[in-house]
Amino acid sequence: MSTVGTTKVRACCTFLWAQDEQRQDRSVLVRPYHCAACVAEVVATAKQNRTSVLGSVPMDRVRGVLSRDRGQIIDRWTRQLRAAAEAGFALDEASAEILPALLTATDRALQRRFRPIAPGLSGADAEGQRAAVQCSLLSDFLIDAVLEARPGLSPPEQRMLQDAIAHAAVEVVVSLALRREEAQKRKESARFARLAHELRDQMTAARLSLDLLRKRGVPLDSTPGRALERSLRKLRDGIEDSLLDEILTAGGLRLEPIKLGRLLADVTLFASELGAREKNLRVVFDRSPPLEVSADPRIVGPAVRGLLRAAVELSRKGATVRLQGLRTRSSAQLAFAVDRCRSPVKRLGSMPCLSLARRAARAHGGTITARALPLEGCVLTLELPSPGA
Repeated sequence: MSTVGTTKVRACCTFLWAQDEQRQDRSVLVRPYHCAACVAEVVATAKQNRTSVLGSVPMDRVRGVLSRDRGQIIDRWTRQLRAAAEAGFALDEASAEILPALLTATDRALQRRFRPIAPGLSGADAEGQRAAVQCSLLSDFLIDAVLEARPGLSPPEQRMLQDAIAHAAVEVVVSLALRREEAQKRKESARFARLAHELRDQMTAARLSLDLLRKRGVPLDSTPGRALERSLRKLRDGIEDSLLDEILTAGGLRLEPIKLGRLLADVTLFASELGAREKNLRVVFDRSPPLEVSADPRIVGPAVRGLLRAAVELSRKGATVRLQGLRTRSSAQLAFAVDRCRSPVKRLGSMPCLSLARRAARAHGGTITARALPLEGCVLTLELPSPGA
């Protein structure tokens, strides 16, 4: 059956006329996107002229073939995937799971493409069927628009047009769905970040109150006092790690110049919060040449605090932790050296508190390393590319 002409009804909807190439019978094609008033007028006119109205073509024979040969088709597809892998362009594992679901969905579409969404259907399945109906409507509309302009389009050309539109529909629908998902994730991340910032502010206020009580001579060197300090420290660590994780997951670094010397000096102030007082540690900041990197302060600050926290955990009681900035030809380094380290160097790289700091370094193109020093010492080093390197 080929398209032979068009009719516009009520200056509203355009209907295509098709002709059977063998019997020379003409039919008018009614689509789901046609309005009810125009369809009623076309149907009435067709009855008067004894012309058939085609809304769809029965596809029971095709459905029977797909149902009967389902196992064979799936087996052929599995062998096709194996051949593709052997040829060097293996597809992902989900490709093997697509065909059975596609056959089931094709059977539903051949039976009735445009149907209301069944009640009780899961959100993902309902959204998938809704997107399929949308794509079908758009596909019919675009095909008919081309045929209206070029009624003499050959059957091979029509098939190629249908294939191209089906291909484009998958691309556009999946892309839009992923964009919506990304926008929703950004919205949730922003809400989570606001909550984390509020918690951090409240935790900081509690920490300052604790320090004020200590300065006023309130005895806090007791089991409850130490437990409170540990709780506040773990709370801060958890909030910092969560914020860092959210930033790294969402992506999109906000780079700006950062003076590493000033950052080290600021981080030193948090040493007592990280447990240096409990272990009677001496934290020393060695003044170094001016060092500057282009980095995201939301990430680098928590990462450096994470390194200091790791250095404190590694230290024996009464040890000295020395912070120093170093410059190389292509990078800037922050070194946290411990003169008496309680863990073997081979275990330093696997410390949980270094995992997010390592991710922060990688996000900036840098690294975190751990190595042993003479006697019982060890050193943790954060290396970041220098501007222009």
